[in-house]
Amino acid sequence: MESAPSFHDRCQHLFSDRLGHGRRWKTAAAQALGIGRATLYRYFEEGAEVAAVVLARLADLERGDKPVRDDRSMVVLLASALVDVQKQIDERGWLKDGYPPGLRRVLDLAAARNIQDGDLWPTSLADMARLAQKPLYKWGIDLSWDVEGEFTAAKLIDGGEITTECVALAQPGKNPETELEENLGYKLLLGLCRDRRDGQQVYVAWRRAVVENPVLPSWTTTLLSDPVLATVERIDEVVDAFYQRVPEAMAISGMLPICTVSGTILRQDGRAFHTESRDPEARRRARAGKHATMRFRPGMLYLRRPFRTFWCLPGKAELVLHTKLTKAGWMSSLWPDLDRVDLVAMSPDGQTRIAVDVKDYVSPENLASRFEGFKGFAETHRCYVAIPDHIPEITPNFEARFEAIRASRAKAKVRLRTISDLLDELEIAP
Repeated sequence: MESAPSFHDRCQHLFSDRLGHGRRWKTAAAQALGIGRATLYRYFEEGAEVAAVVLARLADLERGDKPVRDDRSMVVLLASALVDVQKQIDERGWLKDGYPPGLRRVLDLAAARNIQDGDLWPTSLADMARLAQKPLYKWGIDLSWDVEGEFTAAKLIDGGEITTECVALAQPGKNPETELEENLGYKLLLGLCRDRRDGQQVYVAWRRAVVENPVLPSWTTTLLSDPVLATVERIDEVVDAFYQRVPEAMAISGMLPICTVSGTILRQDGRAFHTESRDPEARRRARAGKHATMRFRPGMLYLRRPFRTFWCLPGKAELVLHTKLTKAGWMSSLWPDLDRVDLVAMSPDGQTRIAVDVKDYVSPENLASRFEGFKGFAETHRCYVAIPDHIPEITPNFEARFEAIRASRAKAKVRLRTISDLLDELEIAP
């Protein structure tokens, strides 16, 4: 007599084969069953007793007689649709070809869910945008799948732009920062740098140029004036991979409104403006209509969103820290060994060495879960994760929540400081 399939085999068949999660089926299984990864792995062990409620949930999912999509799946689909919409707006300034297929699909599913749930899910882009500006815990949905609370307080849209949490939800089980590492332009840059003796200088010059110039009126004028970048033969290919054309729709009466803090382009909303920067001061200025301007010209370039999010915006704090350390007599280097960490520095007396990674995360849970360590610097340097000074203003108890999640996952303890607190600890004037 053939034995019944194990809990492991049932999960693998359902989530990998039937539902199409492939190699990420274990993450999908844990989330759908409302348990943590550690619990899931314990249930996979031979002879383990699986909780009755978990077995019942698995059986329901196998029968397929539950809602058209469960709440977690609906959130993922909504996030994916918003990412698609944002991509079209970034490239063209509006939805030139109408609603993307992913958006149409999720709105149809939302209508189906509303038949049984009432008017819980958005059935138009306008309704979706309004809902996405609320933290998930205010959506009135089941959040039991978010076992660690990584997304409970997350918004999918903030300041008129999709958030890093939205990107993370759109690609479950994947770190949004890996979008950079998989970018062909990033791979091209690393390849060029590794083939040159002065590759580290090229990398630093390019990275600094990107942080300081999210908008390029003329890339040849700006970048080729740098003596290092001017020697890079394929610089035009790198530019094309990192930047895209500025849509004319972003201009107002022929002028681009520019954030005075981040240097990114503001988006108009009535009489106010939205900035991508999370800095409360930048947002106050934008809402008050205070901004710089740049005359729009066809062919102007704008740094692509992933590089704005993970290089340009946190890069402002990295440059501030580097400048303060250098002025105080420290020997400071940015992005050593092609970005193993963001900064290393040695004190004037040579007694103290530090390694710093700057992270612009508003969610301490996400940062605690995704930070993987200092890539070999821990034995020789005092290591810090530094966050911009405005983050605690946005997220109260950031450090305590970060440390709690690290401890709950048995991850190595990390020194977390704001930029100002780090400078104080090193006895450097802010």
